Amino acid sequence: MSRIRADRIVNRTAEGAPTFPNGAVVTGVATATTFDGNATTATSATTATSATTAAGLTGSPHINVNNVVAAAATFSGSVSVGGTLTYQDVENIDSVGLITARTGINVLAGGLDLKGLLQEKVVITAGKLSENTDINLENGMVHYFTATETTTSTPNIRTSTGINTDMAIGDTISVTIITTAAAAGYSAQLKIDSLDTTEQWVGGSPPSEGGASGLDMYSYQIIKTADATFTVIGNLTNAA
Repeated sequence: MSRIRADRIVNRTAEGAPTFPNGAVVTGVATATTFDGNATTATSATTATSATTAAGLTGSPHINVNNVVAAAATFSGSVSVGGTLTYQDVENIDSVGLITARTGINVLAGGLDLKGLLQEKVVITAGKLSENTDINLENGMVHYFTATETTTSTPNIRTSTGINTDMAIGDTISVTIITTAAAAGYSAQLKIDSLDTTEQWVGGSPPSEGGASGLDMYSYQIIKTADATFTVIGNLTNAA
């Protein structure tokens, strides 16, 4: 096997680099300050076992590495993260969808705008509760019936998938039902997922009549204590 030992290899006129018309095979480490052309990586040597420095890469090569450490990065296209994205400092978050924080949100400076959280939509029904007893919480947690109530009613708290499915044991929800008051129109019982429940009423006993005028407001605190088992605290107040 022939061997060439040299500190420097140039072309014949010593003015440039030599050419390799048939290619060059490097079995060791190749170090370059710049690289121009298409990079082809042999399938048998796809892993670098020692630290290297790459500079001046051009073209559109696919680069597979184990770890990237950089002072800054700019991506002109989409970025997909298959694992966990961990970051220490984010100045602004602009989200068009839902943001989920698993362990809470800590606001250190700049304040927190709660306007969207403090405002809640009211489901307004131009009718009586006794004629519209299904209270679908997917539409809202506050339901207001504008027609004067004339008889007793039993609201049914529900969702399309079921309150028992949507709530975990230890969860609680607050539901408000507002009716246009009349003495004969009141609600002394409640259903959840179309099943009867036993309420505990503020004052010790369920309502026996509605308000003489104005609005009756029923407030229910519903706590799931076991599968299909709920503790319900009810309260009726009248605003005349």
